[in-house]
Amino acid sequence: MTLLETLAFPVLFIWFVGLLLTFFRRDLEPHWKFFFFLVFCFYLVQFFPEFWLGVTRWKENPKAEVLQWISAMGNSIYVFLFFLWPLVLIRIYYSASNNLSKTLIPSLAYGTVLYWALFFLWTLYSKEFNEWLHQIFANK
Repeated sequence: MTLLETLAFPVLFIWFVGLLLTFFRRDLEPHWKFFFFLVFCFYLVQFFPEFWLGVTRWKENPKAEVLQWISAMGNSIYVFLFFLWPLVLIRIYYSASNNLSKTLIPSLAYGTVLYWALFFLWTLYSKEFNEWLHQIFANK
């Protein structure tokens, strides 16, 4: 199963919740809310087969599906950081504001180091951590 097949359902579900929350904001203009809705609909149509497979997997075994989501989120963060770093470095260079650099650099650097530490611990103790997750999700 690919990363997209695993994460399509939770990402689109969280996106839908976020979309509903933006509809209740009074300071957003209606055309932006409509645009947010169109973007969501585009991706829902684009990834509907993967989304629906995730829904059926969730109905069959929700605990196993949550375990797959946890693993897939780690992998997706790894890929996301790979694409994000070069773009952020270019953005920092072209930024006219020093405040952006002062806030973006530490948060991205500390976030990446935290991810690396958790990734290292995951690889070092993956057997024990997997057993602990299975005790939490599979036995209840």
